Amino acid sequence: MRCFIMKYFAAMLSAAIFIAIASIGYAQSLADIAAKEKQRREEITETPETITNDEIPEYTGGSVSTATPIEVQSAETDSQESEEDTETADQEMKIDPDEPVDFMGRPESYWRETMTAAHKKVKDLENEANVLILRMNDLQTQFYNIDDGFRRETIQKEIQKTYYEQDLNKENLAKAKDELEDLEKEARKSGALPGWLD
Repeated sequence: MRCFIMKYFAAMLSAAIFIAIASIGYAQSLADIAAKEKQRREEITETPETITNDEIPEYTGGSVSTATPIEVQSAETDSQESEEDTETADQEMKIDPDEPVDFMGRPESYWRETMTAAHKKVKDLENEANVLILRMNDLQTQFYNIDDGFRRETIQKEIQKTYYEQDLNKENLAKAKDELEDLEKEARKSGALPGWLD
């Protein structure tokens, strides 16, 4: 019986040592990734350029990529803005006579640019979700590896902030996916060809 207890204790001890070593290695790799992401964000110095309606003719003819900032808005505000954007885009759009159009008169380039922007928004939010997961893992590792109560309190606040950002990201990602789906339905109803939506 004593031999069995000794073997059991030895097995448990070796398993605990293995788990401890593996978690330290995992924590270090997450810390490295989070540090690289932080450094990458600090290196970004570009400020987004705002284009007014008067400047739109200068930018027609080239490819357009738009990125929208993440905001918390009501559903009514979103729907009103999307209707206004659609009406403005329809009014200001200059159609190439040789370019195919849908039933509403919107050309292929409109659908390509709109779908590209919608896909980019979803992809950006998915990337942000991955970064937030890495940040959360890193903060939790730091929290459990530190004995200093003051530092733990600071890290706990960062963890709470990251939880909030994750919730906000989930809402925005769900909304962006719904918008993309609605846009695809609208395109099908208005007669846009499938190749225009890639």
